[in-house]
Amino acid sequence: MVFRLKPLKREFVLSMSKIAFIGDKTSVLGFQALGFDAYPVVDPQESRNVWSEIKEENYTVIMVTEEVYKEIDDLISEVAESFTPAVLIIPPAKGGKGLGFQRMKKIVEKAVGMDILSEEGKS
Repeated sequence: MVFRLKPLKREFVLSMSKIAFIGDKTSVLGFQALGFDAYPVVDPQESRNVWSEIKEENYTVIMVTEEVYKEIDDLISEVAESFTPAVLIIPPAKGGKGLGFQRMKKIVEKAVGMDILSEEGKS
């Protein structure tokens, strides 16, 4: 869960952000146990349907597994320039291929104008 402190008449109010998780059943169950809104999906079309439903529900963060990302990257790119939701790509429970890191690397490279996350040339 993500917590944010908001100033309110010299007091601070702790508010919770809405977080959703879309992925295979095994990956989703762990996050559901932590209190996230979980959306298990089985096939690509189901991923697209779930995304269409939840993107309008004011989630601050939407986490997707790498498999889901591969199926709906065109839909995710529609919200890429928005402040919210932040879309995080995480490896599935069975292990991943590093798609989340690759996406973050592209975003950082675009922001700073060079690849600062590459391991090449570091000693």
